[in-house]
Amino acid sequence: MAKRALIRAVLDIHNNVKSVEYLKHINSAPFRNTQFSSVHTNEQIPTKEIEIPIQYGHIAAKVWGNDQHRPILALHGWQDNAGTWDTIAPLICKNRSIMAIDFPGHGLSSRIPPGMQYYPWELPRLVLFLKNYFNWDKVSLLGHSMGSIAASRFASVFPDDVDFYIAIDSLIYDDYDLDQIVDEYPNILKKIELTQSRLKQEPPSYSLEDVAKIWHNGTKKSVDLESTKYLMKRGIRPSSKDTDKYYFARDSRLKHTLFQPESKKFVEALVRRLKCPTLYIKAVDSPFANDEFSVEMREIIEQNNENYEIHFVPGTHHVHLNNAEQIAPLILQFLQKRNIRI
Repeated sequence: MAKRALIRAVLDIHNNVKSVEYLKHINSAPFRNTQFSSVHTNEQIPTKEIEIPIQYGHIAAKVWGNDQHRPILALHGWQDNAGTWDTIAPLICKNRSIMAIDFPGHGLSSRIPPGMQYYPWELPRLVLFLKNYFNWDKVSLLGHSMGSIAASRFASVFPDDVDFYIAIDSLIYDDYDLDQIVDEYPNILKKIELTQSRLKQEPPSYSLEDVAKIWHNGTKKSVDLESTKYLMKRGIRPSSKDTDKYYFARDSRLKHTLFQPESKKFVEALVRRLKCPTLYIKAVDSPFANDEFSVEMREIIEQNNENYEIHFVPGTHHVHLNNAEQIAPLILQFLQKRNIRI
């Protein structure tokens, strides 16, 4: 019964994905020159699917709530998509909208051009692009994993342009064995070349039940099996070869992104510039951000940022998705404590 319910849920939300292909053009502020279609996650919180034009296509985003004021910008993790906020956004969306984007190559957003490869510092640059595009005076940041690291970088480089930053489970990249990383570079570069040659090929396809299991196991069960449907809504497409099967729509080049270690002194110089009100929610059952360097960096933030607070909560790396009711009160309390509009 549980399996059938999961498949029905995915089929229902997948119909919404198909509708995104037929979006209507609007010119009203604040989403000028965007494309949208209206859907609702519940009767109280209206949502929109929008498209923001960029040079090689568009950035897709889902917006919860009243869009008359500057939204909170929500940034997802590696190989996830804006669906990662589906459970928590309605709980924290009061009088302030939330705009969750799909990073390039993820979800419903365009991929980078053929022959190119993804670069982590493009993500904070994208935040800057969005700030300029929407003519925001400030940026309010909510991030998870890779998205949280991108938000941390932006908030550190542009400390006067961020009014608050909420991080789920990550602030910086973990410390790594550099010899191991260098040893892996030849294999990764070969895989990148192979992937570049297959960009026009349809990826392997699976039944909806198998897609859910693959997504669940691929995150080392960080995403609960029941929670996979939120990511599948934006993250799968129907196969052209078998109408009963689906494939993962994210850009396959993302799987082989080269990790580029940064000097610890450079990272420390960044985090010392993180001055905005910052909430860090650390999942105790997550394998990330537990190394000595990560702990040292968050201690430096605490010493240099009087508006920094940290909470340790039970849960996996995707605690915000699996246990939204546990995380939402921490976010609301943080914003209320600092008289930030929500």
